[in-house]
Amino acid sequence: MKNLLSIATSLLIAQLTFGQVNSIDPTEIFPIERSHSYVGFQIKYMGYAMVRGRFEDFSGTVRYNPGDIEKTSVTMSVDVGSIDTDGEWRDKDLKSDNWFDAEKYPKMYFESTSVEKTNEGFNITGDLTIKETTKQVVINMNPPSGIMKDVRGDSQVIFTGSLTIDRTDYGVKGERWSVVKEGITGVDDMVNIELSILCKRINEDNFRRWVSNVDRPQGKLYSIIQDKGLKAGLKAFDEMLADTASNVNVNALNLAAYMLLKEGKVEEASKAFKRNLEAFPDDANSYDSYAESLLYMGNYEMALKNYQKAYALDPDNMNAKAIIRVLEK
Repeated sequence: MKNLLSIATSLLIAQLTFGQVNSIDPTEIFPIERSHSYVGFQIKYMGYAMVRGRFEDFSGTVRYNPGDIEKTSVTMSVDVGSIDTDGEWRDKDLKSDNWFDAEKYPKMYFESTSVEKTNEGFNITGDLTIKETTKQVVINMNPPSGIMKDVRGDSQVIFTGSLTIDRTDYGVKGERWSVVKEGITGVDDMVNIELSILCKRINEDNFRRWVSNVDRPQGKLYSIIQDKGLKAGLKAFDEMLADTASNVNVNALNLAAYMLLKEGKVEEASKAFKRNLEAFPDDANSYDSYAESLLYMGNYEMALKNYQKAYALDPDNMNAKAIIRVLEK
């Protein structure tokens, strides 16, 4: 669900960063699909043994054009608490303030700043933030898979690469395990991070079929809006909210509004997003969606205010963060 809602926002980032709407091909925008991706690491223990682990929860978006690899860009966040080294006691220690202090610093972030093509593939330079310490790193990437179609017709591309960092640069010290004895460090300072990232863009026809399914609240609303107009759709939404058996949630009107946006009905979409925001005033994505429609309408001041609200409610919203940075320039 979250990946579906991030597609249009990611496109707007590209538009704001790289030029006019017509200069950006929407087929370049690929949300990361976590279920088919891997973010792992390996580190030496006692100078010889290799301990491996992975992070199970992460999200992000990649902009990719196979004909212009140097325009590739990445935003990504990783849930520190999702670390898994196949050792319950070790994972608990890694989450503690002896290492990552996951309770205080629950996320790691990466934002690319430039891409350079190499003989072996390409290098992505960007800012890696761990425990509120940000340093520039370079990820060595292999040649990407190229854009492929899966059995459902969704477009996907796979990226693999690695980088090595010094964990102590980010305050991940693990002092109880880093003691040097007889010339050997208990846990090495250098960590090799391995990436295998599958990015997928949902086929628009599949998205439309899913949203327009009248057995779901968003499909009912979209159908009413199409047949009877926005006013009737918003009235139906209010009735659904009052009916506890309707199963309506924050995504129902939001998804119907995205279909309006895709159809070029920007003002109607914006009104629907705003009504959804009024119904769910504590939902970060509702502010994000409404802000997106305001960008399409050229109301950058109000768009900025709503993106700032979205980011305040959800500091892990990397898309909102990137757009705020552009709008504040």
